[in-house]
Amino acid sequence: MKNITLSLLLVMGSLTVIGCGGPMEAEDEYADDSADEIGGALGEALETTAADDENAKALPQEADTADLVAWCDDILTWDQAWVDYEAQVLTLVNQKRAAGASCGGVAYPPAPPLVAEERLRCAARKHSKDMGVKNFFSHTGSNGSTPWARIKSAGYTYKSAAENIAAGYATPTAVVNGWMTSTGHCKNIMNASLKQIGVGYYQGTTGYKKYWTQDFGTP
Repeated sequence: MKNITLSLLLVMGSLTVIGCGGPMEAEDEYADDSADEIGGALGEALETTAADDENAKALPQEADTADLVAWCDDILTWDQAWVDYEAQVLTLVNQKRAAGASCGGVAYPPAPPLVAEERLRCAARKHSKDMGVKNFFSHTGSNGSTPWARIKSAGYTYKSAAENIAAGYATPTAVVNGWMTSTGHCKNIMNASLKQIGVGYYQGTTGYKKYWTQDFGTP
């Protein structure tokens, strides 16, 4: 568990939760009932590199095109309103990076914009859909998959990667602001070494109903 950081934000009153994925570090753990400034409770926070991720090293370095299409097939057709939300999240995140930010009291200088990447978007959409359909909230998929395994399954080979998740937030502005107030998620967004991103939004009918995933990567 060394080298990993995983952050969860839970807003019970508004049914809003946030989490981010990667290797977990003890200093980023918080009690489930600790309040943040928007009324949430923080769990833990995360990011990984290929060198640190045993699962990544055990997987093929490239996915066959046919396999990639098959694995991503169920998210290729997406509600246009969801696509628009995903695009807005990317715009807002790049605005935050351009401005610089303070994450947990640590100043982060302006960072270059993240570039949208289709395979990362596939992994992000797959996970948001999984959470929405199966009514759960976790970085671990319903089939036991890690963020890194999902990214690899989409055919993306990374040197470093990270994942932020959230649920219950009604708009792109709300979810990005929520991530920025959580130390681990903010660090992922402001990490200048991460170059590409995929955003996945899914709206279901049960649980938190609105599910968000950001998958970051550096090839």
